[in-house]
Amino acid sequence: MLNGTDSATVKRELDQLLETYDDDGEHLLKELPLYILEVEKKIPTIFTLTGDVIEVEESFAAEECSASGIRSGKPNLRVVDVGKAVAREIDIAIDRLSRLQRFVLMHVPKEEDGNNFGVAVQGQFYSKLSKYLKWCDAIQDEAKSYHHSRADILRRMELDEKLEYRETVCEKEDKVTKSKATKTVANVPHMGDLTCYLARHDALQYFTLKNIMQGLISMYVHCYVYVKNNYEKIRWPRGRSEGLNMHMY
Repeated sequence: MLNGTDSATVKRELDQLLETYDDDGEHLLKELPLYILEVEKKIPTIFTLTGDVIEVEESFAAEECSASGIRSGKPNLRVVDVGKAVAREIDIAIDRLSRLQRFVLMHVPKEEDGNNFGVAVQGQFYSKLSKYLKWCDAIQDEAKSYHHSRADILRRMELDEKLEYRETVCEKEDKVTKSKATKTVANVPHMGDLTCYLARHDALQYFTLKNIMQGLISMYVHCYVYVKNNYEKIRWPRGRSEGLNMHMY
C-alpha cells in the first residue's frame, strides 16, 4: 500500500506515466530536425546588429557606452535583451536534454553477458546528453559574470556620487555634529579609454551570445545525426523487443 493506494493501482499509474515518458522521448527525437531549423531562424531576429565586432563596438560607444549613456545608470539594453533571449533558448534545451536522458534510461537493458555493442552505443548517447547538459548549465551560470565585470568597469570610472561629511560645532550645547553634502565627480581624465573598454566588453559579450546560439545548433545537429545513425541501438540496444516496432527515420 502507498498512501492508501493498492499496489495494482500504483503499478497501473506508473505504467501509464512511463508510457507518457516514452511517447515524449520519441516525439523529442523526431523533432530534432525542427529544433535545428528553429534556432537557425531565431538568430537573425535576436541579433539585429550587423557588422563585425568593431562595428558593433562603435555602435555601443556612440550610445549605451557613451559618457551620457553611462551616467543614465541604465545597462546596455541591447545586450541585456539578447542575453535574455539566449537564456530562454538554453532553458528550453536543458528541458529537452533532461527528457531525452530519461527516455534513454527507460530503455537501458538488463545487465548480462552477450551482445553489448548496442548497450555501449546507448551509453555513449547518454554521455553526450550529459555533456551538453553541463555545457548549458555552465552558460546559465556564466551569464551573471558579464554584469559583475561590467559593474567593476563602471566602478573604476568613479562616476557615482560621493558622500562627504563636514564637522560643525554646536555652540549652545558644545557638541560636535555632522552635516552631509554630496559631490559628483564630473571630470574623469581616463573617461575616453574606459568608455572604449566598456564598449569592447559589451561587443564581445554580444558575439559570445551569438556563438552560444551557433553552439546550440551544433548540439542539435550532433544529436540528430547520432540518433539518425543509431536509433535502433539507442531504442533497442539488444535487439527489438516484442510489440515495440516504432520506426523514426
